[in-house]
Amino acid sequence: MESFWNKKVFVIVCAVFLGTVAHAQYLRTSYFMEGTSSSLQLNPGLQPTRGYFNVPVLGGLNGSVSSNVLGFSDIIDVLDSGEDLFANDDLYGRLKGNNRLNLTGNTEILSFGWYAGKGFWSVNVGLRADVGASIPKSMFEYMRDANGFSLATGIQNYTIGNESFHVNAYGEIGLGYSRQITDKLSVGGRAKVLLGLAHAEMEIERFDVDMDIPAASAEYISPEDWYGRHYGYDVQAHVTTSFKGGGLDFDENGNISGFDFDGGFGISGMGFGIDLGASYKLLDNVTLSAAVLDLGFIKWKSGSTRVASVEESNNVVINADNYDQYLNDDFLSLERFNLKENPEAAGSETTKLSSTLLLAGEYALLDNKLSLGAMYTVRFVQPKALNELTLSATYRPKNWFNIAGSYSPIQAGGKSFGVALKLGPLFLGTDYMFFGNSSKAVNAFLGLSIPLGKSRSTDI
Repeated sequence: MESFWNKKVFVIVCAVFLGTVAHAQYLRTSYFMEGTSSSLQLNPGLQPTRGYFNVPVLGGLNGSVSSNVLGFSDIIDVLDSGEDLFANDDLYGRLKGNNRLNLTGNTEILSFGWYAGKGFWSVNVGLRADVGASIPKSMFEYMRDANGFSLATGIQNYTIGNESFHVNAYGEIGLGYSRQITDKLSVGGRAKVLLGLAHAEMEIERFDVDMDIPAASAEYISPEDWYGRHYGYDVQAHVTTSFKGGGLDFDENGNISGFDFDGGFGISGMGFGIDLGASYKLLDNVTLSAAVLDLGFIKWKSGSTRVASVEESNNVVINADNYDQYLNDDFLSLERFNLKENPEAAGSETTKLSSTLLLAGEYALLDNKLSLGAMYTVRFVQPKALNELTLSATYRPKNWFNIAGSYSPIQAGGKSFGVALKLGPLFLGTDYMFFGNSSKAVNAFLGLSIPLGKSRSTDI
């Protein structure tokens, strides 16, 4: 039996679709900069100074990783460690009741925009991915006890719920339009056709365990120490995958036997999404703006969707035949839950996009060359929404040269800041600089674009 979070799933879904492993799918630090297409990703109602053509793939690479408790080195330990993970007392001591991890990323394969008449048009073709996981501390406690890394012995009870793992990866083809309605107000939107590429979901709604833990006969509890011991559980869980030509694989008894990716990748779902935005100049030097991004859904094909589920209670006696099923040291193994194929539930699956709400305000100084801004964003990802407040200062003396600094205290625990630079066609930035292995949030953005068409008209 393979772990649900095995290298196939993680590497294929994350590395292929993200291109780079790096809360925001976009760069908030760039929002008040001039001459960058990245601000349009955050608000389709903005009016750029000029049209643009982003270099394919390199025109917009963005990735982020964040956790509510784990530092960068802890995340690497969780992904790479085997049985030694549960012997790590320092890691265990830093855990919270519910430990969350989010990875997001996107790349613009092709994107460009231009002024035509009184409006600005934009086109983009890109890849998007969201990965979210939630692991309760009680699961680590259960695994430590089961493998003899604590002093617990005798009958022990565990309540392990709200464990989850979600992956959504899809292609996006978008058409955007923005227009200056008055000398103070501009509005815009973007319609997007979505091509579903991969969807995986694991939800452990309930997993209550009571087990009779033996005393260690040596430095650890051996499998033989467990033989004859009581193990009882009450579980409700399900796993869903939607891949073209792959996903969950089952044996003749309906048990999960592994994951099949032999069919290769392709379109396994279709959907639609919209972005909406607006900007209003309250005073000559004060501008307010707002946007709602990624309102939409993907409907995954029934022929590409496979489901396994379980809702049962059982009491067993541990022996040589069932030890690996119930007490193996892989905390994301599905075998212990006794999941079975559920063809009745394997109809078409519909998933919502991870929507974002943005509210921002800007105060301009020095004839609009200096900007002081504040922005609030909330991104509705799984397993829990990510909130952030970003304070920024932007110096923009020329269209070809902008520099910005920002401070976003929530996701990074107040221990990071952001910076962005536009120098000619090159654009680089981060909202969360990497400050060593304790960093809880890290992201990076790379853009390369050239001007296209005429500049913004001052006429309405």
